[in-house]
Amino acid sequence: MPDFSFLFEHAGFQIAESLLDAGPADTYLHLLLAGLVNTATVVAVALPLATLLGLVVGLLRLTRHPLLYRAMALLVEPVRNTPVLLQLFVWYALLLSLPEVREAWQPLPGVFISNRGLALPMVQGTGAYAGLLGALAVSAVALWLLPLPAHGAWQALGRVRQRMRWPMLVALLLWAGWRLASLPGLVVEVPEFSGLGLAGGWGLSPEFTALVLGLTVFHAIYISDIVRAAVLAVPTGQIDAAHALGMRLPGVASAAVYPYAARAALPPFANQCLMLLKNSTLAIAIGYQELTAIVNTTITQTGRALEGMALAAACYLAASGVMALVLARYNARVTRQGIEGAGTSRLGQRLGVPALTAQALWHGPSRALLSAVLAVLGVWALWAGVRWALLSAVWTGGAQACEQAQGACWVAVSANWQLLMFGTMAPQQRPAALLAIVGVVAGVGLAFVPHLGLRSRVAGAVAAWLLAGLVLAGVFVGAPPVLPVQWGGVLVTVVMSVASIALALPLAVLLMLMRRSQQGWLRAPAVLLIEAVRAVPLITQLLLVSFLIPVWWGGDWSASKFQLALAALVLHTACLLAEVLRGALQAVPASQTTSAMALGMRPAAVLWSVLLPQARRIAAPAALGVFVGAVKDTSLVTVIGVFDVLSAAKAAVADPTWRPYHVELYAAVALFYFLICLGLSRLAERMRRQGSGTLDP
Repeated sequence: MPDFSFLFEHAGFQIAESLLDAGPADTYLHLLLAGLVNTATVVAVALPLATLLGLVVGLLRLTRHPLLYRAMALLVEPVRNTPVLLQLFVWYALLLSLPEVREAWQPLPGVFISNRGLALPMVQGTGAYAGLLGALAVSAVALWLLPLPAHGAWQALGRVRQRMRWPMLVALLLWAGWRLASLPGLVVEVPEFSGLGLAGGWGLSPEFTALVLGLTVFHAIYISDIVRAAVLAVPTGQIDAAHALGMRLPGVASAAVYPYAARAALPPFANQCLMLLKNSTLAIAIGYQELTAIVNTTITQTGRALEGMALAAACYLAASGVMALVLARYNARVTRQGIEGAGTSRLGQRLGVPALTAQALWHGPSRALLSAVLAVLGVWALWAGVRWALLSAVWTGGAQACEQAQGACWVAVSANWQLLMFGTMAPQQRPAALLAIVGVVAGVGLAFVPHLGLRSRVAGAVAAWLLAGLVLAGVFVGAPPVLPVQWGGVLVTVVMSVASIALALPLAVLLMLMRRSQQGWLRAPAVLLIEAVRAVPLITQLLLVSFLIPVWWGGDWSASKFQLALAALVLHTACLLAEVLRGALQAVPASQTTSAMALGMRPAAVLWSVLLPQARRIAAPAALGVFVGAVKDTSLVTVIGVFDVLSAAKAAVADPTWRPYHVELYAAVALFYFLICLGLSRLAERMRRQGSGTLDP
């Protein structure tokens, strides 16, 4: 039976950084609350920054200037097609390479940037004000946003709340004013040099700063895609009508563009908000003690895996529910009026890719000035990149050859390429691993060969993967089998990526059919599983699997971390893919089912022969997006000790010999992920433009 009495025991460990003071003498419950506050702090800082930056980048990507348009595309692609965990490692390594505290940069008065993080002026005494604002926010949610069932006693309570809403709000404001008058004054505290460090102000550790920067930039890029797509979906007739009425650009944006763009942008923006909340769990990989890290430490000390993961899952489910509720209410407010009669022509049909013509580059003084500035910056950036990466780079020798180098030290990559490729595998096992990698990649290539039927491509891919498995089993090379516990580096990432997608496909179809079933005993478990998996962060799921399966089944699972991680990835990918398939199946016209049934086809035959082939074509682009996410999600397995390519790069960076060259090592791993994800992204984009998939039979 679950036992939560450990929450009231002394924790015995310290939280290095939190707005809520917590030490070894405090209980586990208090430290978990401090971790929850840390998670809320990360989200509260990163989400507004990501929204603002995404809005700016998204609007810039709508420019008709050809150079700026292409420059923004070049900035977006590397961030979008590399794992967020890798980006966090890069940000963290860059922050640790900053100057010492005594030589800290001061971009603004009272702001210090060093390898110990960021120091900012802080307003002392804000805790009481924050508590007051929190009480007001909770009360406002209870009065205005909290939905109540429309039956029984709840209906009567809803009527009472409707009548008493304004009097209660006035009383609440009067109480807040009385409390505000009794609160102490605010004092601004500025950081100052003291001894070997800084004293005063608000000190943000490198871990917190790297986490906020990484999440902000990563999600801002996706929000920029949402902003751009939403604006391009605005009906052109509304814009033409606004111009005909003599409205200027601000008026057109607020009266014609925003009402329509907000409808298209809010649902995917809500997804990004929830994803940012879930990605805050990645703090555990860089040492920032948020909720997941505290839960992990608590489980390690108490052995209460079920209780600890249940608390973490409940917290994230509750936070996701509150965030989704607020966004849903705002979405309902935005969409309360219809948009019929807006026309079918959209702004995206009118605006194409701006052509590189002399007229587009140099027509007018402002456009010519912008073109000149962008050209100079582009040439400088290209020259600096080529000089660093190629001309001044060090390609041979040892670490000593890189000490005086002015460019990249690719020796760090060449000296660790075997670690990156194979992890800690024995030399005699590496040929089989290399052949297996080639076989798995060849199978993926066969799966997307054009002008071949679906069955031929599936058969070719399965045959290639079986051959790769037989090679690892030692059937052809005559060597002992290479067990999953011995795998490492690129082999782990490639096999886990392909296996998680291949195994998730049939499971996704099964979950989709269960959710669409008219039988409640089939539909309810599918709905519960899908929504729970989508709401709980993947890192929490990985930890949940790694803790609970050994507890439930017993025995030593230390040699099965690969299988445990694969199980979590398969379930996560399958739940996401099931929703994509469900949406695609709903997009198939109902007349298809009616016609097939009129011809005497059985329901199962209608599903497999009529509906699923059409749904597959509709879902193919979105499904490829899920596949890109699955490839990037494999980087998270490093959290539970699976030695993938990112873990190998991290191990190489941990070596003092190669630590100064972390940029080169992480760049090599980023290029690996970038090429895979960019290829899949381009394929998905081509399929969207064509309106049909390459997976047709």
